[in-house]
Amino acid sequence: MVYMAPPIKEKNNNDLEQLATSVVLIGKDLKIKYINPSAEILFQISLNKVKDQSISVIFEDIDYLNYRINKSLERSATYKEHECQIHVKNNIKTVTFTVTPFDDDEYQFILEFIEMDQVLQVAKEERMMLQQRANTELLRNLAHEIRNPLGGIKGSAQLLSDEIDKELSEYIDVIISESDRLQKLMDSLLSPHKLPNFKDHNIHEIIEKVRGTLIKQYSGIKFIRDYDISLPNIYCDHDKIYQAIFNIVKNACEELLSSPDIKSPEIKILTRSERKVIFHKKLHNTVINISIMDNGNGIPVEKMEEIFFPLVSNKDNGTGLGLPLSQNFITLHNGMIDVFSKPGETIFKILLPINKDKKNG
Repeated sequence: MVYMAPPIKEKNNNDLEQLATSVVLIGKDLKIKYINPSAEILFQISLNKVKDQSISVIFEDIDYLNYRINKSLERSATYKEHECQIHVKNNIKTVTFTVTPFDDDEYQFILEFIEMDQVLQVAKEERMMLQQRANTELLRNLAHEIRNPLGGIKGSAQLLSDEIDKELSEYIDVIISESDRLQKLMDSLLSPHKLPNFKDHNIHEIIEKVRGTLIKQYSGIKFIRDYDISLPNIYCDHDKIYQAIFNIVKNACEELLSSPDIKSPEIKILTRSERKVIFHKKLHNTVINISIMDNGNGIPVEKMEEIFFPLVSNKDNGTGLGLPLSQNFITLHNGMIDVFSKPGETIFKILLPINKDKKNG
C-alpha cells in the first residue's frame, strides 16, 4: 500500500506561504501547480510565471527528478537526499531535496528544498542569540555590582573635597570625574533592559540625525547617502535605533581614521526594502535594509566571530560595548545585523521587519 500525504488545496496554502522551506507542488505530468514564496526566492522566479509550466523551467535535470520520484513511490514514503546540487540560473546551489507523493486531484508530489547555506545561517543565528543572552546577563550583573559601591565612592569624595587642602583637591576631582564616567558606562550596560518606547518613525530622519552628528566630528570622511525615500515609517524605539546605527557608523569612522593608508575614506549609508526575507527562523514579508559600508581595511577573519562580544575592543580607549549594544537594540526590534568584510569593503547590514501588527513591534 502506498503512503500518501494528506491533500493540500490551493485555498489552504497560507501555511506554506510562511515556511522557510522551499515547497513546489507538481502533478503527474510534472507541471507546476504551486510554489511558495521561499521557492520563488530560491529559484528566482514568480509563481505567476511558472504555474502550469513544466518543472524543467526551474529543475533542469528531469531524469534526476524522475529517478527520485520513482524512489519515493517504490518506498511508499518520502524520499530525501542530502547535499544535492541543483542549477539555478547558472549558479549551483547545494540543498537537501525531498520528494513526497500524495493522492489528490490537482497535486501528486510535494518537492521540498532546504538550502544548506540557510541551515548554516540558522545555526549561526542560534549561536549568536545564545551568546547574546549570556553576554547580556553577564553585563547586567556586572553593572549592578559596580553601580552600588560607585555612588558611595563619589559621595565620599565629594565630602572629602570640603575637608582637604586645595592642592589636593585635583585628586578628588579625578575621583569624581572617573566615577561619573563609570556611572555613564554602567547606565549604558543597563539601558537595553529599560522598556522600549515604540512609536512610528521615519528611518531616514533617524539616520540623518546620526550623520549630522558624526559629519561634524569626522569632517575628513566623505559620507554618501543612497536612500529609498519611498520606505514606510517603522514602529520602533527612536533612541535605541538611533544608538544602534550611531554605534556602527561611529565605529566605522574611527576605523577609517586609524588607517593612514586610506587616502579617501568614505562611508556609504544605503536604505532599501526587501521582500520575503528569512531570519530568526521566520519568513518576513517586508523588511527595511539599512546598510552601512566603508572602504577601510576590513575586519580580520579571526576577529569576525568576536566583534559582538562585550568588552572586546582593539582601540586603546574603547569600551567594547558599541557593537554589542547595537546588536541588543536591533534584536529588541526582532531584527538582525549581518556583517560582510574584505580588504577595502566592510558592510554592516541591519534588517528591521516592517510589522503591520504594532502590538508586536
